[in-house]
Amino acid sequence: MEFETRFPLIFYILSKYRFRFWSEKNIKKYQEKKTKEMARYAVEHSKFFKEHYHKYDINKYSSLPLVNKKIMMDNLTEYNTLGLNKGDLIHFALNVEKTRDFLARFNGINIGMSSGTSGNKGIVITTKKEENYIKAMYASRLVLPKGEKLNGAFILRVSTPAFNYHQSGNKLTYINQLQPLEKIIEQLEKLNPNVVSAPPSLLKILATELLKRRLKISPKLLYSYAEVLYPEVKEYLEKNFKCKVHEVYQGSEGYYALTCRHGNLHINEDMVFFELLDDRGLPTKDGEPCHKLLVTDLHKKSQPIIRYELNDIITISKKRCSCGSNFRVIKQIQGRADDMFWGVKTDTKEPQFIFQDYISRTIISTSEDIEEYQATQDSYTEIRLRIQLKKGSNKEKIKEQLIQKLKKVFSKHHCVEPEVEVIFCKSLLNKGSNKLIRIKCNIGKKNE
Repeated sequence: MEFETRFPLIFYILSKYRFRFWSEKNIKKYQEKKTKEMARYAVEHSKFFKEHYHKYDINKYSSLPLVNKKIMMDNLTEYNTLGLNKGDLIHFALNVEKTRDFLARFNGINIGMSSGTSGNKGIVITTKKEENYIKAMYASRLVLPKGEKLNGAFILRVSTPAFNYHQSGNKLTYINQLQPLEKIIEQLEKLNPNVVSAPPSLLKILATELLKRRLKISPKLLYSYAEVLYPEVKEYLEKNFKCKVHEVYQGSEGYYALTCRHGNLHINEDMVFFELLDDRGLPTKDGEPCHKLLVTDLHKKSQPIIRYELNDIITISKKRCSCGSNFRVIKQIQGRADDMFWGVKTDTKEPQFIFQDYISRTIISTSEDIEEYQATQDSYTEIRLRIQLKKGSNKEKIKEQLIQKLKKVFSKHHCVEPEVEVIFCKSLLNKGSNKLIRIKCNIGKKNE
């Protein structure tokens, strides 16, 4: 279990080989072996998992009870395998946030604080060895400009030592997303990167600045992460930057997926094991959105992630990628389960979920004058739209169209038509995570 993660070069070679040549049978055999190894390790080194699994046969992996962010954080001292105290970790992480000294380590260990999309804070523990094999995996799979050294700009709210990279002429430079836009533009132009990585909402702002000639850079590739990359945003970015947009799908619980050179988002099958379940707890068919998504990190031992429930809804493609890899392709990331919209059935009065995709596509298809949008649902019958339009747009006409089209979405789902309020203003960033959530449901939650 230790051998492949002990030496980054070996992990790099294995990562490259596995992605290119492994059959579905190889992948399944590897995942079965690793999931059982991780469960055994967790029981032996974590007080929490020893108790959590004490009534279960750890060799019957699919029967093991689930964990989630709340369970992990409530039991963090007993959960981690390094003997670290939750209070000490939170104090350290808050101090890092305050000082913004992202190179600081806790006894040589990288301690990060994740907000998640919802703003609920979590602690992420990563040892130096774990950082090294993660870097090796990325180095083996990231698509980079052909024939060029990496000169990348990494734009996000926070940084981490894991992304502090400057080797063999390749470098990744962190740019603080919380700065004024003028400062970000100034740093980008000074760096003149060939790869720009940022959340899609910020990439879209930069694309608009490029279009208005207030930003002068010519990257060869863009990488999107941290937020859902909607198809219309991807199209806008590629049109204005005149380059491909690739995607990194990851969270504090693992490094889930990367796009290949063909532009398809492959699950990192040798890094994580994804279980996609339907509403009966059975495996979801390819081509259909899952009801529940569970992830197991196949290597991380400091903070085991085993049958960890994510809040994302994804769909696996039925087709194999033309790049030749048998690593599954994610056809679509629909978004977070708790940010689906809900209607009330007109006959039974029962709640009915409505996927975010129906809402977003309805809004963007209403008018080409819509530059940005955000839809918030505060109750089953109340929706608020924040809309940014191009100058000179017919606000009243667009407002009426948006109201009628959204009501039609609900009626097609045989639900009561909601009251729709349209406000022409900027979208609001999430207070906890500083991310743009375009489709947001507040039913049953305190407003953030």
